[in-house]
Amino acid sequence: MKAQHDTVADIERRLAAFGTVFDGEVLGATRAIYRPLLDLEPVGVEQLEQAYGPHERHRLDVYRPAGTSLATAVYVHGGGFVAGDKNGDGVFYRNVGCWLARQGFTAVLPNYRLAPGHGWPAGTRDLQSVLQWVQQDLQTNDADAPVVLWGQSAGASHVASWLFDDAARGAAPALAVDGVLLMSGLYRAEAPLPAGPKAYFGEDTALYAQRSPFTHVRPMSTPPVWLAVAELDPGWIAEQTYALAHALTRANGRSPPLLFNRGHNHVSTVQSLGSPQRDVADEVLRFLLSVVDR
Repeated sequence: MKAQHDTVADIERRLAAFGTVFDGEVLGATRAIYRPLLDLEPVGVEQLEQAYGPHERHRLDVYRPAGTSLATAVYVHGGGFVAGDKNGDGVFYRNVGCWLARQGFTAVLPNYRLAPGHGWPAGTRDLQSVLQWVQQDLQTNDADAPVVLWGQSAGASHVASWLFDDAARGAAPALAVDGVLLMSGLYRAEAPLPAGPKAYFGEDTALYAQRSPFTHVRPMSTPPVWLAVAELDPGWIAEQTYALAHALTRANGRSPPLLFNRGHNHVSTVQSLGSPQRDVADEVLRFLLSVVDR
């Protein structure tokens, strides 16, 4: 037990040394911290590279638990709108799928089209197609199980657009989801944007408000929306979550649950899943079980 505590303390110390900087170097260094610590043992059934559309990025991975599934969780990864993969190196984000399956959930991890080749609203339209695939899957597997949407970083932006913006989605929701978790996303595009978001939202700053999920927040009684921010998120990213929390509070007359992931940086929240550092895992599991128990 002491060794585990020492491991967690070392993780926290190394993350703290990065501060609030987030770039490719910090991404790689964070992955190097967690890679040797993750539990990636297969659980139940893994179905990799399922097609949900015609594009080469229209692929998803499914991780099913050994027993009855409590719910289906769709996890949408980040990557600055121009990068990212559901399982690019056999570790990230396979760790998320394996962790979810060990907790008793069916995990669906999609890729989606990327900018600059595919700008707004490609990611949101792809998520709509993913959920159409999930709807068909539910007809033969766990038909009555809840469905949860979970996005991180750019993935959270696509999930928020799918939830709030009818124009970005392009059609009525493919299915009714039972819960939404948004982690450290970009919800309000404002100039000047970094290169990745700019490639997705476009050059015309006059369109940024219309293309921002923040603009389309409206009163909603369902599904429950949980927000999460990391202590070491860069300030301009953290501001996005607090702004969305304010908009949701104004729209609904109550605060959404807000998870403050102390000691974590922009990606360590999800990269830690399956490691001895269980703080984020415990909070995410609490959210998932709250949806199952509704």
